[in-house]
Order: sequence, then C-alpha cells, then structure tokens
Amino acid sequence: MTLDEKKEFLLQQCDKRQNLTEITPETHPIHITEWGNSGPTVLMIHGGVQGGLGGGPINFINQRELADKGYKLRVPNRPGFGESPSRGVDSQTADAVWIAEELGKGSHLVGHSFGGAEALLAAAIRPEAVQSLVLIEPALQPILATDEEGLKLPEIQEALQVVSAPLMAAESPADFAKIFSECMGEAVDGGLNPSAAALESHPESAPDLGCALLSAVLGTPQEMRAAADIVKAKGIPVYVISGGYSASQDACCKAIARLTGGKHVIIPCPNHFIQQDSAKLFNEFLDKEIQNI
Repeated sequence: MTLDEKKEFLLQQCDKRQNLTEITPETHPIHITEWGNSGPTVLMIHGGVQGGLGGGPINFINQRELADKGYKLRVPNRPGFGESPSRGVDSQTADAVWIAEELGKGSHLVGHSFGGAEALLAAAIRPEAVQSLVLIEPALQPILATDEEGLKLPEIQEALQVVSAPLMAAESPADFAKIFSECMGEAVDGGLNPSAAALESHPESAPDLGCALLSAVLGTPQEMRAAADIVKAKGIPVYVISGGYSASQDACCKAIARLTGGKHVIIPCPNHFIQQDSAKLFNEFLDKEIQNI
C-alpha cells in the first residue's frame, strides 16, 4: 500500500463533515488572551490540530511570567481551540493570513510546531511587522525537500518521515494519533510526553485527533521555501529551537535556520514541548533575545 493509499484508507474511517461556508472574522473571530499591558509585544502561536487538547493559553502558560518582566504577550487560540470557533480543517496558509494581521505595527513572533510553520508563512506576508521570529520545532519538514544540501544527510531523510512513518504503521485514525504523539520524546520524569499523556488520559479524543491530523492542510514545500527566502532577504532575526532529544529534529531545525538566515539553538528538553517542560531556559532565552535586538 502506498502512502497516499494508506492515508485514504484511514480517512475513510473518519466522519464526513460538511465544509464551513461564509466564514468571516465577524462570524468566526479569533479569541486572544493578553498578559501584560506594556512593553515589547510578543505574539505566540500554539501548535496542535483540532481534536486534541490544548490551545494558546494552555501551551504558553509557563511564559505568562514574562508579562511581569515588561512584555505584552498576545496568545491566540487558533480556530477550533478554546473560544475560537472552527473554520474547517486546520490550514497553515489560512491561519497565516490572520496571524499576519495580528502582528499590528510590529511584534516579536513565536510559533510552536504546527503554529511554527504558520508563523513563518505569516512573517513572509508582512515581514516589515516582524521584529524577530522564534520557531520551536516548527512543522516545516516539507521544506526539506527543497534543500539539496540537507537531503544528503540521513538525519534529514529521517525527519522527512516524521508523519509518513506513523501513518504507515497505523490501522486506524486513533492508532495514528497515538503513534504520532509517542514520537515526540518523553516526559521529564521519563514517562509519556505531554501530548501522549493527554491521549492516555482522554483516549476518547484519539479518533478525532487522528482525523484532524490526516485532514490538516500544510503549506507546500514551495510555499514554505518562498516564505523562508523572503524572511532571509528581509534580514529578520530568526531563531529555530530544538530540544536536543532527537537527532532528526535537531538536523531539521538546523536546516531551517540555514534556509531562513537564522540561528539554530538547542534548549535541552526531553520532548517536543520545549516552552512547557524547559520553561525556565526558554523564557531566559526569549528575554535575552528580545533585549539584544
């Protein structure tokens, strides 16, 4: 069975949901939580897809203390999370549009995982409004297909399999969600990482999460590369962060840093959720990075 055939096999097990129409900012607003009233503005875009647990304030709660250090944090719930109504399947290119608008007259932009890919795409839409770009293990693996230098490395070849390997091993959407989540490292105490632990606590959410992962619309390799080229050409300070727990994640983030003209930074963490499980180190890095710009 080919990759496309396996994906279709799994998608056939998902409920057929009607596409939402006539979506406007007024009918489907983005809910934004704000911490702090003054200082440099930091727009923080969370990862994940609908069907799982999470959202902006949950995924960035450990960064709230930065508000006490003189930052204005703006933390949206992407569509389908928290108080933000769904706008259909998760779409990196669609989310990039409203994220670009929320940059205002100028913001530091932080994105994690799926939201990291969206942050890069948004930065390319309004580069003049991006004071710095911090990508935490962004879901930009498709861009690697455009990088002849990186493709020579076995770690990059492994990074390209981050979704396809769990997909080929799964027999159901719930199975796919579980296998995919377990690939994101382990907890600080050696147990399940936050995503896998959430699925274990709420197994009823696994089918919807798996279907959302299968249905999500990623930017194409060409769209991602074009965004990287714009960000690099505009000289935006870029930092691509990985946790050092995975050679393929580190290699992927190093390649993305090179393609965006940025720097690869390892903040030691045993899993994909660096801003949560290595919050102290991450917050110290972000504070120092912003102050030095």
